[in-house]
Amino acid sequence: MNTPATAAIPSPDPLTGVVADVLDPEIDVTLGDLGVVRSVSRTDGRIVVHLAPTRLSCPARGEIARRVRSALTGAAPGHAIEIVWERGTWQPAAVTAAGHDALRTAGYRVAGTTPRCPYCAGDDVVRAGRFGGAVCKVPYDCRGCGSPFDVIGTAGCSAVLPVPHVRQGGS
Repeated sequence: MNTPATAAIPSPDPLTGVVADVLDPEIDVTLGDLGVVRSVSRTDGRIVVHLAPTRLSCPARGEIARRVRSALTGAAPGHAIEIVWERGTWQPAAVTAAGHDALRTAGYRVAGTTPRCPYCAGDDVVRAGRFGGAVCKVPYDCRGCGSPFDVIGTAGCSAVLPVPHVRQGGS
């Protein structure tokens, strides 16, 4: 089917895969597998990407936007790119099975279930503090194998914050 160049192309636009393959700057997992890509649309030379950060105050948002713009500029040169950060929409359940595997390999677990050690799969774990290396991580220690690990996507990460949608335009 041919779609006129001026018509909106609904997701899944081929560029959705380009955005989904971008790596998160803090954790070695793709944005698609983390479940933060909401939609990618293309209309009249403009690409609009809706992302749901794991936490609105995530300090990596600027780097994520830079990486998304770089990937899209390479895949669709000449388009204006707008990044829209949605608030309060990301949930740990959005992480794909491949995302869980990648996170486990990197030493992380996703909130929402009983914390288990990503290294030995043991459940004899203890919370090691209130805050981890990023606003979305809570440190744990495994009593079974002695390994530290982080749980991402804890309750504070998906909280709806009293702020409007955040838009970052530009190309």
